[in-house]
Amino acid sequence: MLRSEFIMATTHTPGTGIAFRTAQPGQFRQIGRVPGVMALFEAGTGLSKNEITPEEYREIVALDDFLTRHIQPDSIRDVQCMLLWSEWVRIFRKQTHRFPKMILENEFRTVITNQLGADITHDTFRGAVYTGIRFVP
Repeated sequence: MLRSEFIMATTHTPGTGIAFRTAQPGQFRQIGRVPGVMALFEAGTGLSKNEITPEEYREIVALDDFLTRHIQPDSIRDVQCMLLWSEWVRIFRKQTHRFPKMILENEFRTVITNQLGADITHDTFRGAVYTGIRFVP
């Protein structure tokens, strides 16, 4: 009986270790459409970039991705506050399999009103709505 043995060697190239696969606080990328999201959290929570954990940083990046993909300015339409909040939580849970810890409802509302310039009005039929933006599924 012929027997073959293979020796598998692993090589460690720069950039493939565990430290390079997780977001490091010193390696912040420029947040896309909403550059003030990180500044807003620094001002609101008193945290600096060095004090934010990689998990919190990934949550901020996920929020930025959500805003970039699913929120568009629209002068005609508006969107319910709870609909937008529930879609953020649904998409975040789909990506990470956990509930957001850092960006809760009040923080989310602050980002939408301060960074996107949306006002909150009260509709008698739908409740609180963000005016001037729409949700794109």
